[in-house]
Amino acid sequence: MPTRSGNDLLIIECDSANLASDRLNLGSFFYQLLNHEIAKLVLAKKTVVLLKTSTKSRLNEEFAEVLQRYGRFRAVLIVGHSNAEGIRIASDAWFEWGVVGKWLAPFRPEMIFLAACEAGKSVAVRDLFEPLKETLHDVYASPVKLYPIQAASFAVLIARLLWTGEIDENESIAAQFVNYIGTGGQIYHWRDGETGPGAEIPAKFWDDLGKAFDFGQWDLQQSIDEWIARARRSL
Repeated sequence: MPTRSGNDLLIIECDSANLASDRLNLGSFFYQLLNHEIAKLVLAKKTVVLLKTSTKSRLNEEFAEVLQRYGRFRAVLIVGHSNAEGIRIASDAWFEWGVVGKWLAPFRPEMIFLAACEAGKSVAVRDLFEPLKETLHDVYASPVKLYPIQAASFAVLIARLLWTGEIDENESIAAQFVNYIGTGGQIYHWRDGETGPGAEIPAKFWDDLGKAFDFGQWDLQQSIDEWIARARRSL
């Protein structure tokens, strides 16, 4: 098992109040899930911290408080409204991905999960990697619009990371495939160097592929249940 460096997971819920009003506060949901009594039986020694951002004027205070108390985090999960250019980090602040990377640099993360729309496009990942190139190895994010039901694969990947200390690539691919079949969600796994200089053309290919296979969201289990119900009524 790999040696763990720093605390385990920092969850950043951007513009938390507005996400909660839209019922999109997935950061709080993940935090509660990881702190459930059953999860604690397995993850009792893991350090999982939730940071809820509010306004631009309080960002320095909010980030500094977590940094001073906990220091480094091996992994970061960011939840928020975004596009390929940037993310709404607070209710009155929109930051480009490169700026977000600078905010995260003091935490020295090795892995970042982005539960945010279009954050998995190559241009977004390239900008995020740049200020974090000394520590960041992996980014998991969607290249297209991300719906709440499609974020299930993040929970699977993060649970695997916290439980074993690593994410098995074969299991990661399986989780992403099941997520797409079941919900239409696409989660890309980008490694350092895959979007940088000399890799722009293949990276753009993956952007285009994501767009081509983007058909919105669906719920396969609900569709199956509805089909079974109709079949029973017709008997």
